[in-house]
Amino acid sequence: FFNSLALIPAIAATIFKEGVYQLSNLNVTPKNRYTIQNISPDNSVYIALFDEEQRQIQSIHLPPKSENYSLIPLEPSYRIVVVGKGEVIIA
Repeated sequence: FFNSLALIPAIAATIFKEGVYQLSNLNVTPKNRYTIQNISPDNSVYIALFDEEQRQIQSIHLPPKSENYSLIPLEPSYRIVVVGKGEVIIA
C-alpha cells in the first residue's frame, strides 16, 4: 500500500485514506499551519510526516472522531503517510 502516490488537486476539503501522499501534489502553501482530523466514526489512523530527506518529522495517532491536531508548518517537498482504516481531513 506504500507504492501509490495520489494526485489530488487541492488539499482543502479532501479526505485522505490509507496511502502515501506527496504534498507538492496537494497545493500546500509553504510554511502555512494546517490541522488534521480523523473523521471516521469507528477506526483510528496513524499519520507520519516525512521531510525531503525521508526523515520522520512528525507522527500522530488519531482515534475515531478525533479533535483537530496541529501539524508542523508544511513544505511541498514533504510526504505524509496515512496508515489505518480511518479517514483524515487536512485543513
